[in-house]
Order: sequence, then C-alpha cells, then structure tokens
Amino acid sequence: MKSLGLKVLVILPLVAGVSFGFDAKLAKQKEATGINLPVSEWKLPAAMKEDGYVDESKMPKGSRYTEMVVLGNKILNETTKYVGPQAKDPKMRYAGSNLSCSSCHALGGTVPYQSGFVGVYARFPEYRSRSDSINTLEDRINGCMTRSLNGKPLPIDSKEMKAIVTYMQWLSQGIPVGGKVKGQGLVKMALMDRAADPKKGEIVFKEKCVACHQDNGEGMKNPDPSNGAYYLFPALWGKDSYNTGAGMHRELKAAAYIKANMPQGNPDLTDEQAYDVAAYINSQPRPVKKGGEKDYPDKRVKPVDAVVGPYLDKLPQKQHQFGPYKGMTK
Repeated sequence: MKSLGLKVLVILPLVAGVSFGFDAKLAKQKEATGINLPVSEWKLPAAMKEDGYVDESKMPKGSRYTEMVVLGNKILNETTKYVGPQAKDPKMRYAGSNLSCSSCHALGGTVPYQSGFVGVYARFPEYRSRSDSINTLEDRINGCMTRSLNGKPLPIDSKEMKAIVTYMQWLSQGIPVGGKVKGQGLVKMALMDRAADPKKGEIVFKEKCVACHQDNGEGMKNPDPSNGAYYLFPALWGKDSYNTGAGMHRELKAAAYIKANMPQGNPDLTDEQAYDVAAYINSQPRPVKKGGEKDYPDKRVKPVDAVVGPYLDKLPQKQHQFGPYKGMTK
C-alpha cells in the first residue's frame, strides 16, 4: 500500500454511502448552511505542477502573496522541516511526528478523493461534530496538527498558519463561497455485514502494503530528506505516526481512504480488503490522544466508528472500533 508521494492514476467514483452519525437526520440539521450551489469541477491552478509543488515561474514576480502561497505549499509537502521535529528552530517544532500534511492530503492537497484542498477555503467556517461547534479553517488545520501530526496547535497569527491558509485560498480560486467541489473528501462506501477482521487485514498488508510501509509499519524514509518530504512512504503506526484522535484512526474513514487510493497508482482492493487492512493498521500501537472521551459532546451525532466512548448505545467498544456498523445509525 504505497503512500501519497506519487500521482494517483486511478480515481474511483463515489459509491453508495451512509451517514456515520448515530442520528443522521440531526447531523444533517446541525451541518445545514442553506447554501445551495452547483457542484464545481475539480480544477487546479495553472501554476500547480504534477509533483504537488507550485511552479514559481508562473506566479506573479515580487508578490508577497506569491511568497506566502509558495511557503504554504512547502509547509504542507515538507511539514517536519518547517514546523516539525526537523525544524532548525526548536521553537518551531509544533508537529510531533515526521509525517507531512501531504502524507494524507496527497501532493499538497491536489488529488481528488484524498482529502484534497481544492475548494476547502470556500467551505469554512463549517460545523464539526467533533466539537459540536462551528470551526474556522484555522481550527481545522490545528485539528490535524494535534491529531494526525500528534503535535500542538500552530499560533493563529503565525506566518506559517497564514501561509497555509493563503495556499489553500489560492488552490480554491474560482470556487464560490459555500460551494462544494467534485472530488472533495473521501469516497463513500457501503457498510459491510460483518466486523472488520485485523487478522485478515494482516494478510492483505503483507501482500499489498509491506513493500512500501515495511513489516513493522515504520514507513520508508527519504534517503535525502533535504530534498522533499521526510518519508517516501509514511509510517502507519508507532511513535512517528498519527495518534488515536486522528480521523484515520476511525475504521470507516481509514477504509474509505484505503479503498480509493491503495496500492498507490493502482488501487485494486475490494471493500472487504480495505475494511480489514484498516482494522489491522489501527490495531497497532500508536500515540494516544488524551481527552478523547471529550470529543463529540453531543453523542447523538457522534460517528458510529468513534473509537473512544462514551456512546449512546450499550454496544461494546470493540464493535465501535471494528463493526459491524449496520443498524447503528438512527
């Protein structure tokens, strides 16, 4: 299961999906904006290169805006150098791992159905069930900093935060405020009738994923980290991976990501294989996010695959972690 450093050659269409909250009707009510616009096509700016970097030669010369777009793009692609453990200034080490934002948001957030950033600037502020409140784009970025990157929040007024937001605004040009874009987020998958099986997932991992992510999930480091990201293929578990509060630690979200994108360049896993290998990966040791029980203060809209309780139902924690999920939504 190769990582996200290469161009995706196959993008799967959306398939039948379900709401993952306990009360789907209430979740829709809480997230409603009343903005009904046509869905825009996925389109990248002309200055965006296929490798996920900005072609500075095609950007306005001498522009402070250009400087911030380029910096934001580099921070996302080479996060650990700028705001992580490899930053020269110890005060700038906000990310707690050597992953890059592009480890999940492939090629600087330019790939459809890999949680891309095209149009993301137009979507915020938006409702987030995790906090049961309206979040700004900066809030969302810091959610990734503290969970997916297992670190601490970037200061809102920092140059680095402003650069990331500027890059996302540049990448979202032409998308109307409140508009959605075809290819945003992840593919939606139908639910399985059985629980995901980590033992079966281990078989899939050894067959499809181990060549890039290694036997112990430690990933494959870039032999020349001065040029590009720290990892060629990111760590999937262990101390240098996402923590238990990250979205990728949820079974349904991880399975959807894997289904659409892995193996990299030729995604060919069945739904069952994606479910099982997600369960295997998320059964492995990783950093623990403290305070997980405080997430989703309104338990009625808490995702059914949230790993940490409490829950509205009396089902065992293991079922929330691995399923089966059918019948768990209202």
